[in-house]
Amino acid sequence: MYLNFKQRDLVNLEFALQREILGTNREGGYLSTTLNFCNTSRYHGLLIVPIDEFSGRNHLLLSSLDETIIINDKEFNFGIHQYPDTFYPKGHKYIISSELNKYYSITYQVAGVSLRKDIIMLHKQPQVLIRYTLLGTHDSVCLRLKPFLAFRDIHQLCKENHVADTNYQKAPQGIAVKLYEGFPTLYMQLSKKNDFRHNPHWYKNIQYSKDKERGGDNQEDLLVPGDFELTLTREKPVIFSASTTEEDVKKLVKEFDHAAQERAPRDSFENCLKYASGQFVIEKLNETRIKSGYPWHLSYGRNTFISLPGIAIATGNTSLFEQVIESMQQYQKGGLFPRLISSHVAPEFNADGSLWLFWTLQQYERWAKVPQRMLWKKYRNTLIAVLEAYRDGRTFPQVHMEENKLIYNQRYHRPLTWMNGTINEVPILERNGYVVEVNALWYNAVCYALDLAKAGKDREFIAQWKDYPKEIQEQFLLTFWNEQKSYLADTQDDGKQDLSIRPNQVIACALNYSPLKESQKKSIIDLVKKKLLTERGLRTLAPDDKRYRARCEGSMQEQEEAIYQGGTHTWLLSFYIETCLNLYGKDFIPKAEELLDKIDEDILNYGIGLISEFYDGNPPYSGHGCISQARNTAEIIRSIYLINSYKENNSHK
Repeated sequence: MYLNFKQRDLVNLEFALQREILGTNREGGYLSTTLNFCNTSRYHGLLIVPIDEFSGRNHLLLSSLDETIIINDKEFNFGIHQYPDTFYPKGHKYIISSELNKYYSITYQVAGVSLRKDIIMLHKQPQVLIRYTLLGTHDSVCLRLKPFLAFRDIHQLCKENHVADTNYQKAPQGIAVKLYEGFPTLYMQLSKKNDFRHNPHWYKNIQYSKDKERGGDNQEDLLVPGDFELTLTREKPVIFSASTTEEDVKKLVKEFDHAAQERAPRDSFENCLKYASGQFVIEKLNETRIKSGYPWHLSYGRNTFISLPGIAIATGNTSLFEQVIESMQQYQKGGLFPRLISSHVAPEFNADGSLWLFWTLQQYERWAKVPQRMLWKKYRNTLIAVLEAYRDGRTFPQVHMEENKLIYNQRYHRPLTWMNGTINEVPILERNGYVVEVNALWYNAVCYALDLAKAGKDREFIAQWKDYPKEIQEQFLLTFWNEQKSYLADTQDDGKQDLSIRPNQVIACALNYSPLKESQKKSIIDLVKKKLLTERGLRTLAPDDKRYRARCEGSMQEQEEAIYQGGTHTWLLSFYIETCLNLYGKDFIPKAEELLDKIDEDILNYGIGLISEFYDGNPPYSGHGCISQARNTAEIIRSIYLINSYKENNSHK
């Protein structure tokens, strides 16, 4: 198997607790935990679902489920929880193997009994199924299941209280509980008759080691309402269901089998990427959105446009472009797309998010071979509204075009570029003034819109905008290019260039319409290769800079600084690869494939089968942040597509 683990690794807590699994229902809900089901973060749990009554935010209902088998009156508990200074129980010592393919499976063995546990989250509904199968020589065992309930926002922690309703209602072969008003009812049911013993009890001070590492609160109390007990017979699986709707228990076994059959395999690097990419597509309330990452990220404008091409390529769904953009258009205000895509908050804007739409359509045109005249006909008004909003600064005055035709970022109370880390609401980086990737995207947007308008024979637009590209390009080079250093400044303000060596200049190199000469691109690429390129992507700052942080460790401030002061970001690798393919042709293909092979090596190290949010700047390039990020995953997929396309287009040469 491709994603499998042996006993020696699974009983090693240092190894197992650093590796996490993810399941999603494609509507925003998910399950996530570590290899041995010990939750190490407040974001872990077996059933997390968005609740419309709470502004659509994700809430944790079922935190964990402990299994105990009883053999000859002796109990063996397979659960594991961390408490201050100890783990209890220590069920990980019974694990002999696990694997992740169409679902996650783990096998326990003790006293001559083997128990296989399979977990899957159903698509398009808030439901998780756990299947238990007795293997080996024993004809039957007594199985006891103990659910740990939270009923809280994923960002908060739960404490023992007298408000929680510890009562329950009967449900077919199970129970229904709702700890607090406003929450959905949680139905816990089994495919086999069982005895439920009502014995509500708070388990206190369960500790989350990852929260402790980050600083702040890291302990919570969880309510166990009682336990289920049943007889499990050999090779006759029993299904446990946790859902916000009452289920037909007679169908649970078939539902699990059907869901497993429908899942795509994760038996190769590319198949893992394809599977992960599908998890970011959220279809709900007549909208199609791209979730930026699991477990805690939402849908954001910039990340949606960056992630959409790779996700569409992975799923083979050309119509996904139009579905997502149509959904996004509902949120366009005054020509701009908001930072956060949500109907529950007032729109806020950033510097570059709306400009990425033009790049997205370029990828759509290339991959789906859509005629430019059709793109202009369909998106003309949307694109013009974006350009005019930047030109006139009427919607978001903090980001506007100056007389020199470049886009200027005024100082603001929060960061406006993708390097948006803050500490106590203070930006880690002050990227104000003229920002290199913003203006590269602006040049690309204007040039591309003119090409589309020419295809659509839109004389009015052409007449209005035709003189812009030449002036933008001239001013871009005057503003950002440093002749002495032979690379682009990251920002420029009041005539002073910030010459920090950062990866944003690579975006300017890779765009279809780049303001740079070929010789300038080569000079930038040589510098980036020397200073920023790692086995996981591009560093956000050169190691010889005094502000560089090699690893995400230390205080909360030091960890946040590491993200943008040296941390490696995988999505930027695609722009490096694309630029090198354009500059060096087929000679670069082996190096490009070698870079992707290094990413392949990582998907067993943090989020299993997934691409992490960011990595350390120094070896061994450990993963951090969310366990699965859309733009990283999507841009690796697009990189593979670019390499394969280059091979196909040049095979006859």
